[in-house]
Amino acid sequence: MNTRKGIRVGTIAALAAVIGACSGGSDSGNGTISVSLMDRSVDGIVELNITVTEFWIKPQGDRPAFQLDMVDTPVTVNLLELSVDDPAIFVDRANIPAGTYNWLEMTVDDSSSSAAHAMTDEGLMREVDIDVPSDRVRLINNFEVGPNDSVRLLFDWDVRKGLTEAVGRGLYILKPVIRVLDVEEFGSVVGQIASATVTAAENDCNADSATDMDYEVGNVIYVFEGAVDPGEIGVVDPYTTVEARDENNDGDYEYRASLMPDTYTIAATCQGGNDEDGDDGLDPMTFFLNPMSGDGVVTFEAADNIDDIEGPSF
Repeated sequence: MNTRKGIRVGTIAALAAVIGACSGGSDSGNGTISVSLMDRSVDGIVELNITVTEFWIKPQGDRPAFQLDMVDTPVTVNLLELSVDDPAIFVDRANIPAGTYNWLEMTVDDSSSSAAHAMTDEGLMREVDIDVPSDRVRLINNFEVGPNDSVRLLFDWDVRKGLTEAVGRGLYILKPVIRVLDVEEFGSVVGQIASATVTAAENDCNADSATDMDYEVGNVIYVFEGAVDPGEIGVVDPYTTVEARDENNDGDYEYRASLMPDTYTIAATCQGGNDEDGDDGLDPMTFFLNPMSGDGVVTFEAADNIDDIEGPSF
């Protein structure tokens, strides 16, 4: 078994049908496909391990599904150490016939002997039950691979929405909440929740009611598709959520949200710990912060993936 240490956790909320490609496949009439997985940190958990054993792809029509060659198999990854800059690479330029494909699926080991487990920030190890029918996660539907195209897909498993604690059972349940990013097109929006915001008494930034004044907990960015009215924030389902982290130990909490080109509304809370089990029902009048700088609505194009673009700060 190949075990990779140092990777992160994520979510399968939406399936994408539009896949970008670049030239550079192999034989005429064939293309290549590459598959990587990323994630981000989550409150209370410092390690979340899963084991991936297979990838299957189904051509359109009567042709049967076939298995893709993996870089190694099986591979155990710590989802919480994965990032957009250091994802887990499972399939690297596998040759496939050009054409239309119905789906791409990933097989995850959910047997009683699997290595799936979580480590809490208190040093407690917990079993992880992966909620996947037949152990297969459907990653994407209906996409094209052209002759000599090299399709590169990066999947983001959102653990904030996918991981829940099974109270009384001493384990976590992990659901596949996953977004797809085209490596050729995605970009990132960056910003921060300032130290002064987090420590301001009126913001009551103590997300974990069991921990007195724990400013490290609950600083979360919510990303909504399109231009969302402020009154609808906390009511509509977010496209994704991203933790803001004090990476420089200066009290300011930076965020980086990786997104496909489009228009998004960025909102922030310092009480994300009250968003139990990924519920999107936080009251915007109580929990969400007003931007201190920048517009809450950001729009970017494919060319913006070269550099991070500035989002609102709170």
